[in-house]
Amino acid sequence: MASSSSPLLTFLALSFIFLSVSNAQPSSSSRPGGLVFPVNSDSSTLQYVTKLSLGKVPINVVVDLGRKSSWIYSSAGCASTSISGVITAQSNNLKNGEWVSGPNVTARGISLGCEKNASVLRGLARGAKGIVGLGRSSSSLASQFSASFRFPKFFALELKSTIEGSLYFGDGPYTSQNFRQPLTYTPLLTNSFFPSDYFIDVKSIDMDGSNVTINKGLLSINKKNGVGGAKFSTLVPYTTMESSIYKAFTSVYIKTAKARGISTIAPVAPFSVCFNGSTIETRPDGFLVPEIFLRLPNNVNWIMTGPNNSPLKFIKENVYCLPFVNGGSKPKTSIVIGGHQMEYSILEFDIAKSRVGYSPPIQV
Repeated sequence: MASSSSPLLTFLALSFIFLSVSNAQPSSSSRPGGLVFPVNSDSSTLQYVTKLSLGKVPINVVVDLGRKSSWIYSSAGCASTSISGVITAQSNNLKNGEWVSGPNVTARGISLGCEKNASVLRGLARGAKGIVGLGRSSSSLASQFSASFRFPKFFALELKSTIEGSLYFGDGPYTSQNFRQPLTYTPLLTNSFFPSDYFIDVKSIDMDGSNVTINKGLLSINKKNGVGGAKFSTLVPYTTMESSIYKAFTSVYIKTAKARGISTIAPVAPFSVCFNGSTIETRPDGFLVPEIFLRLPNNVNWIMTGPNNSPLKFIKENVYCLPFVNGGSKPKTSIVIGGHQMEYSILEFDIAKSRVGYSPPIQV
């Protein structure tokens, strides 16, 4: 299959060729209810990796939630038959009122970037040969699948750290969602300096009724330079916060934990706040620790918790840490919600309606 190249684009100061099998919109002869891809967490980089089948060639790629386009590396060169605009995926179809895995379907005319310099793979998860972009862009994989299969323009992530998660395109409900509460939605914000990223409007943060004192200006997006606000990122392992937000946040958490009789212990990198697990009370439904609430518009609250009803991360016996990281004094984005805080929930990114939906975490 022939391919044509456009002007060189830049990625991490390296160039790659942008390929498309034609100038036409992506297309497919099939119209399944949805598509589902496996997603696994790489234990070394903590990146999330999925598998694209380019024709018959499966390639591992890192999931980048805010990236506007996708690219892959080819040792055989960008004219190789392994680089094509044909992607095969497993369909997800409605059967007897439930969504089940269906046959493989094929999308044609998908535009991908191609990198022939192996140095671009530095920093990616072992075995990964590129990045799949899911950002708010017409060239993202979400938009191209929407055009190819005539899906609604949205996708969903179900990230997990120790077992396989899923990436869905097209209609829901999603696998196992029948056993959960309905999704809660909050509007997406537009940042003209970072248009492909998914920003949300965080009004405040509190825990156990104690509000975290924050410079509210940091929670807003500066229209002159795009600095500030809060967004999601699958390339950031743990939620980062601007220094003053982080210091206030951890101070309140330590105080509320102490009120519950939970004592701190020496920190374990990269975290600066850790607790003695033997001082944490447990119940059948999870740990009794302070809950973290992101207050969003229209009285919507997102509880930043995880398995065992706890926002804390198990490190080793009797050691639990608050998995948030100091993002420095002048970050471009004040709060970056990382992969760990997105795990064990369904997050639905509805590009057409400019909103994100989320479910309560699965308890394991």
